Amino acid sequence: MRIISNLKRLALNFYFWVFLAFGVSLTFAIVYKFMDPVQKHNTIVSDGKGYYAYLPALFIYDDLSFGFNQTIEKQKHPETMYTDYRYKLDQERVYTKYYLGTSIAYSPFFFGAHGISKWMGWDADGYTAIYHGAIVLAAIFYSMLALIFFGKILDIYGIKHWVKVLVILGAYFGSNWFYYTCWESSLSHPYTAGIIAMLIYFVLVFKSKPSTRLALLIGFLLGFVTLIRPVNVLVILFLPMFFVSFKAFVAFCKKHIFKARVLLASLLAFFAVVSLQLILYKAQIDQWYIYAYSHEKFFFMQPHILDFLFSIRKGFFVYAPLFIFSIFGLVTWYKVNKFQPLWWLGTFLFITYVFSSWHMWWYGGTWGTRVFIEYLLFFSIPLAIFLNKLKGRWIKVVVTIACLFIFNNVLQQYQYRKGILHYEQMTWQNYKDIFLYPIIP
Repeated sequence: MRIISNLKRLALNFYFWVFLAFGVSLTFAIVYKFMDPVQKHNTIVSDGKGYYAYLPALFIYDDLSFGFNQTIEKQKHPETMYTDYRYKLDQERVYTKYYLGTSIAYSPFFFGAHGISKWMGWDADGYTAIYHGAIVLAAIFYSMLALIFFGKILDIYGIKHWVKVLVILGAYFGSNWFYYTCWESSLSHPYTAGIIAMLIYFVLVFKSKPSTRLALLIGFLLGFVTLIRPVNVLVILFLPMFFVSFKAFVAFCKKHIFKARVLLASLLAFFAVVSLQLILYKAQIDQWYIYAYSHEKFFFMQPHILDFLFSIRKGFFVYAPLFIFSIFGLVTWYKVNKFQPLWWLGTFLFITYVFSSWHMWWYGGTWGTRVFIEYLLFFSIPLAIFLNKLKGRWIKVVVTIACLFIFNNVLQQYQYRKGILHYEQMTWQNYKDIFLYPIIP
């Protein structure tokens, strides 16, 4: 009886479930990353190579032209997937198109790996297995941070405990978030998810208790997510959603945000963080700004909204079907407050329009719609509101379907890692052929 009582007590502790998610993530990383002779060297890959390069460039090689890309990475570590992330303006000026923010998020874990390597007398070149392992741990840390702040935000909405647990675990395991945390850990999305969750929580705290200190913190966090990926600044479009009406939002801004001290503190913090990229450009190429992505751009007259959301190739609702319930949640929400779900819907459609206008709307060889990982918090709110209002047998029906969605998503993560689910060229016929494989041959 005591064991049952203790289990019930644990089940009612939100942090137990976060710790469980951490345990599953770490176990997965140890078994499939750290103990695999190939994969333990293949975390800092693809775009992650470009994000990470700033750290060895600044703290090991003192080389912002990234010459070590050709020597250390290409020649000394052939076991690691090689990526040339260097771009040249001329023979002397070299830069990388990737922004600085993700490497700052990595940095505590990089310094830990580098310090241990030096202390143990290991090769501290920035690219041995311990550095790859440190990035996996970094991604897990930021994802767990996001789950904690997801929970705090849902508490503000008065969400029941079981709903909160189901939503945060569903968001993590029922989308591609878990995959990009524990497998392709060097991509920016888990880090942004954690920082955006913190940003929104402190915005809600500021709403109830405005202060200059909080304004400074909010400006810093917004600058941080912008430094990771400039398009992340669009997150501010969601902010009116947290007020009962747009009129209330404007009145709050006039009373609390447009005060000289508060506005100056937040703007200074924001621009102090973002300016790090400009300073780096100046050091690299002797000019304050360059559009680093060169020929890659948005085609706003040719968005692929339906493909982005529903195509079998990468559609968000195809590879994260749990969040279909978020749309039902808007109806439930609308019955309580008409403005908030309508603002959510308008912002969601606008952000979808922007992301689907990128020249490569499917975002390369990836699983699912990875650019929505950092926005799963906003899908989780209407999902939680929907589940929170369910009664009677509908609870069992919806929760059963949700669990099946999550299970299929976990299976698809396995399929993707094994090459069963193609990284870029999925069709409906292929999808039908591999559905529930290998459970059903």
